[in-house]
Amino acid sequence: MPAEVAIQPTDSFDPSSFDAVKWQLREHTAYITMSRPEARNALNIAMRNELMACFNEVQNNREIWLAVLCGEDPIFCAGADLKEKLNLARSDGDKERSRLSNELYLTMRRCYKPIIAAINGGCIAQGAGLALLSDIRIMSEKGFFWWPQVMRGISSMSGPLLLTEAVSPSFALRYLLTADKITPEDALRVDLCTEVVPHENLMDTVDKWATKMLRNAPLSLQAIKEVAVRRRGMTIDEAFPIGREISERTMDSDDSIEGLKAFKEKRSPAWQGK
Repeated sequence: MPAEVAIQPTDSFDPSSFDAVKWQLREHTAYITMSRPEARNALNIAMRNELMACFNEVQNNREIWLAVLCGEDPIFCAGADLKEKLNLARSDGDKERSRLSNELYLTMRRCYKPIIAAINGGCIAQGAGLALLSDIRIMSEKGFFWWPQVMRGISSMSGPLLLTEAVSPSFALRYLLTADKITPEDALRVDLCTEVVPHENLMDTVDKWATKMLRNAPLSLQAIKEVAVRRRGMTIDEAFPIGREISERTMDSDDSIEGLKAFKEKRSPAWQGK
């Protein structure tokens, strides 16, 4: 398990005031836990705002090199809080709730630091969308993906937008239109998850993936993810200038010099994230 380290938050970030999300730092890694167990970690307005604050902090704090997104057992996230949605139906509050959903997705998309999802149980609707916006998805044998919106008389953003981006449209629509659950075995088969592990090994496996990435230059990790995200929807000719710009920016970093020196001197590099 990585050791505890002192990382100063940016001025505007105060996780001690959170009600629905737990925040912990271990060795340049932010562990973000959705924590509304009484509501199966369903996304209400407070949780959306707190998750956005967390991922903005991950992106803006140069001492944080990657993030792990978790759900408090026994579920990852039940999706939107349908009781809140019903209470706000056809009101300005419902429009605000919908706007925050969209803003949360975009905040995660624009977080160029690696995100690992630790999928400990049901990963449902908008909760599944959060997992799909992660880069590495480690799934417990108790986990599953599920988009049940058609059973509730509502539609989905994460299913038709994110699931169809992650897998073939025909595979996605087969589950979106029937509301069948995607099992860990099927998720692994189509690369919806990176690895499936026994439930008791989930967080140890997540920590191993985090440790593996932390061996590498943090700015290089961010650069590669930024290119991969920003080039979506572009032709290769349109994407090359972005790739070149980000590559040149990374080559100008202190860590780039450190990496080359370490290679020449046959030693392990000491990354600074600058």
